[in-house]
Amino acid sequence: MAKHNSSARHPHWLIEAAARIIKHMNEDHSNSIASTLHGQYGIKDNNAKMDNLRVDGYYIQSGGSLYFAKFSKSCGSPEEYKAELVKHAHLYRDFEIY
Repeated sequence: MAKHNSSARHPHWLIEAAARIIKHMNEDHSNSIASTLHGQYGIKDNNAKMDNLRVDGYYIQSGGSLYFAKFSKSCGSPEEYKAELVKHAHLYRDFEIY
């Protein structure tokens, strides 16, 4: 059985920044989270929340399920993570539901 390598998805910088990023996104950019969910999965949920982060995207909580919002690349710093979130905001702007 292969061992799960969580360090690849949860490097030190991401562990340190995760709570701040999640809080900020859920409080100030919930429309972007909902738009990404709609754009990637066709699900319309105004109450969708960012749940957990990985270097290559993040999980969205919606209707009791988790959906993975994939980035175009893996991130190596908080600045790269922010850039990928901004890309999602622009990419899925046409999928806004409110």
